[in-house]
Amino acid sequence: MSDETHYADGVADIVVVGPTARIRFYVLQPGKDGKAQPSPVPAFTVVMPVEQVAQLGEKLPELTQKLLDSGRLKKRMPAAKTN
Repeated sequence: MSDETHYADGVADIVVVGPTARIRFYVLQPGKDGKAQPSPVPAFTVVMPVEQVAQLGEKLPELTQKLLDSGRLKKRMPAAKTN
């Protein structure tokens, strides 16, 4: 197996197909003139058993807390709902 590192700006979507989940990532590409808003471009897909995705989800709150405690992440207030 390859031991490569891939960079992504975000997750485009997660699709469950049978016993696996496909997590599709994107990177942001600058606008053609350099002034337009960057647009998301598909980068790569990670395919994992759904059980491992659930395990990953259980570990994310712990990671988030560590990032908050270290000051590398700031807590955001939820957006106010409008009716």
